[in-house]
Amino acid sequence: MTKRTDITAIVQARMGSTRLPGKVLKQLGNVSLIEFLLQRLRQSKNIQKIIVAIPDLAKDDLLEKHLKELGYDIFRGNEMDVLSRYFHAATQFKAKNIVRVTGDCPLIDPGIVDLVIHKFRESSDDYTSNVCPPTFPDGLDVEVFTFSALEKAHFEVVEKTQREHVTSY
Repeated sequence: MTKRTDITAIVQARMGSTRLPGKVLKQLGNVSLIEFLLQRLRQSKNIQKIIVAIPDLAKDDLLEKHLKELGYDIFRGNEMDVLSRYFHAATQFKAKNIVRVTGDCPLIDPGIVDLVIHKFRESSDDYTSNVCPPTFPDGLDVEVFTFSALEKAHFEVVEKTQREHVTSY
């Protein structure tokens, strides 16, 4: 079992929302929604590194520029194969245990993040979450899993919907 103190958050974000294009860069006061989310996530007492995994499309260049200005690590990969994007981001940054948060949840609660991480550390499970079954309102979803579980899913999943939603496998 990998050491469970090595925790990396990977936040998936993109400019290509169909309902509200560019929403991650919309302003909330004087900060973007993605910046607000990342500020809240940085308040976790258990996350050592935060990576933002974004699509490798031209429309996401502005998001990359913004994230670089904020000083965050970025990984660019396939827009629709988010499982692949997570796997390659985790591989590049040598993540052992991953916290999954989506970029459209700016009200993420660092206390809830730490609670789910605590439950993950107490167990020997490869996956811990507050989404299965849902235990908090939408927008407070947190999943924590081992790199080995992510790797297994990456190499075994063939269904398009399971590759788009990362942890459904």
